[in-house]
Amino acid sequence: MSQDASNSSRVQEPTDTISERLARWSVSVAVEDLPADVADDARWRLVDQVGVCIAGSRSASAGIIHRVAAKSGGTPESTTMVFGTRFPAPLTGWVNGAVGHGADYDDMHGVAAVHISSVAVPAALAAAESVQASGAQCLLALATGAEIGLRINTGAPPHQFHHRGLHGTGVAGPFAAAAIASKLLGLDAAATTDALGMAGSRSSGLMQTLIDGSWVKQLHPGWGVQGGITCALLAAEGFTGPHEVLEGKFGFFNALLHGDEATFQFDHITDGLGERWILPDTTYKPWPNGVWNHASMEGTATIMSREGLSIGDVDRIDCFVPPICIPLVCEPREAKLNPRSLYHMKFSLQYSVAMLAVLGAVEVDDYNEATLANREIHNFAARVDCHADPSMLPDTFPARVQLTTLDGRVFEEDVPAQRGTRLNPMLPDDQRRKFRGNVRPSLGDEQTEELLAALEGAWDAQDVRALMALTVPRTAPTIETEAPAHGR
Repeated sequence: MSQDASNSSRVQEPTDTISERLARWSVSVAVEDLPADVADDARWRLVDQVGVCIAGSRSASAGIIHRVAAKSGGTPESTTMVFGTRFPAPLTGWVNGAVGHGADYDDMHGVAAVHISSVAVPAALAAAESVQASGAQCLLALATGAEIGLRINTGAPPHQFHHRGLHGTGVAGPFAAAAIASKLLGLDAAATTDALGMAGSRSSGLMQTLIDGSWVKQLHPGWGVQGGITCALLAAEGFTGPHEVLEGKFGFFNALLHGDEATFQFDHITDGLGERWILPDTTYKPWPNGVWNHASMEGTATIMSREGLSIGDVDRIDCFVPPICIPLVCEPREAKLNPRSLYHMKFSLQYSVAMLAVLGAVEVDDYNEATLANREIHNFAARVDCHADPSMLPDTFPARVQLTTLDGRVFEEDVPAQRGTRLNPMLPDDQRRKFRGNVRPSLGDEQTEELLAALEGAWDAQDVRALMALTVPRTAPTIETEAPAHGR
């Protein structure tokens, strides 16, 4: 893939724009420049997201995504996890990105409001495999591109895109994927800037799915990966994009957040770039549902375990959360108490608290028709109320839980940071336990352990293709060939 843009064909752009600074930094970063904690974090992002993608492959929506991709076909460059089909890198990235977000078990950054690994990992793996890159090259591109995607969204106040009904992952994802693919393709700073400029025109993703439980949100990371890799491929051939894509009059922020110009904080995007990394601040998920549910789930479980309570002892549960949480997972209350689909369950705080209280655990495969129809869960969810607490900052997805028993006792648990944040971390053994739970049903015990070891040692991998081969069952999985009734 050649990079043959001539000086005569390149559009004259303002100098030292935000995207130019990001591109110059990305091109300059080498493996030895990564702080040890960032290098280690990139490895665990890879472990976590590969496991989440393999878990997501067991859903009905994953089968549909793969069938649609198979109709397009193309040059077999990169591998789809579990399915094993090889497609062009952008199409493979679309499949793995969309399937990996379907379980909603992927990480989330509290300030940027981006599920960054659901974009960065499939983008890095697809692009790396297509150019026969090593594990170190793949992880370096993953870390730098993910950092760029996250930092771009910090140019507006936390969750500002969500307030507008825009999915933070959908809008930032194309930038992250474009940066990752550009680095793996070996593009220079000018071409990388062009790729980022084009990526801005792929930024999209509406949050309406949280209201009705439809599936389209799952596709946002996949579209981001597909669009970002395609932008890098175009830039490699000399196609140009606007260098003021972020701060320009008709650029990313002015177009998507028009009217909020007074709140823009563009200096945050490049402040401390390369010295202070924000990727490791991204929160891992202990449960496969909306991140805003988790602190309330943890607080409820802690009280019930500590006090020896059963569901029959509980009169009501009051969950106090940051205001942004309310429209995402708490309201409309009637819809949250009566989710319409398996996917809809994931975005109801009331139903998620009830699932954990009634079932004792919440795993990927618990999202099934039996759980959706479980009257005990429905009845318990009706005892859960949500309240906005303006004093709570959203950065660490906090909650305060107050549980009242039928005999009038009141217990409280404050969860200032959900499990999976730096302040309340998931340890390596927690990560391995999550990975095994996600992967074993698809790959079996032996191959799961082999893949886990390969991912943990990915910095030393000679070839990403060999690693990707381990994500495909040696015994072919059963793949749904017909669309499920009623889209469920």
